[in-house]
Amino acid sequence: MDTFAEDYRNLQFASMSAMRSCTCIIMLNKTSYKAHGTGVFIQIQNHYFLVSAAHVMDKHGEFFIFLSQEKEIIYPGGDTYINRTENREKDELDIAVLRLDDDCLPHIKRSYSFVQAEDLAINHIFQPWEYYSFLGFPASKAKVKYKTDIFGITMLFHLTAPIGAEYYEEFGRNPYVNVVATYNKKQVYDGRKGTYGTGPDLYGISGCGLWFSDPSDLTTGIIKPKLTAIMTDWFTKNKNIIIGTRIDVVTGLINKFLDIDFPESRIVRIN
Repeated sequence: MDTFAEDYRNLQFASMSAMRSCTCIIMLNKTSYKAHGTGVFIQIQNHYFLVSAAHVMDKHGEFFIFLSQEKEIIYPGGDTYINRTENREKDELDIAVLRLDDDCLPHIKRSYSFVQAEDLAINHIFQPWEYYSFLGFPASKAKVKYKTDIFGITMLFHLTAPIGAEYYEEFGRNPYVNVVATYNKKQVYDGRKGTYGTGPDLYGISGCGLWFSDPSDLTTGIIKPKLTAIMTDWFTKNKNIIIGTRIDVVTGLINKFLDIDFPESRIVRIN
């Protein structure tokens, strides 16, 4: 008989396809294919967005995303809403939203799904257990395969837990705005082999989602991970952690610029 822990871990693994369907790799340079970051597609009412880190979205107009394995690409168009700062390296939000325009949207919808508004976990209370996972595309795992002209992309799916709020000050972060979670590089899941081993550096995963798998979903049989944050920063002084910004900030940024009737966060407000 499977234990609760085994059942719950299977639930998290079963959630991967839903996360992957709304997550894209963001690329630069159509000739050499340089991995630039990761993005998540979300929908609120009749608005469709690509959300990523601001330092990734700063290259809007230059970056593209893949639409198929045949290297079909698109430069997504639309209006950007970016957290502006004079020093991006000291930007504790580092969040940007691209509202996709009508020209690119049909092509993107053909290849990707969108996180629905009800699956955006605003007002989420982070719990200190491995109920979370992030999924992105490390730059070192997105490259032309040796002695071929095949461009390969390997997804990183990692189970994680937020650290205690009392440690946030050490990293210059605010628990009402950010989330700081663990990255155990020596215990990373390899989906191709179904085993655990040493994982890659996290350059390139900026803009990926942090997802919560609710243990109560085990009783309902529903596989519906909730998007809690956008991960923006791998803290190189402590490579065992990854830092993100609450999804509340994303929805607050959208509410600030667009006339959307979406619940306001009780945790943080964007002015």
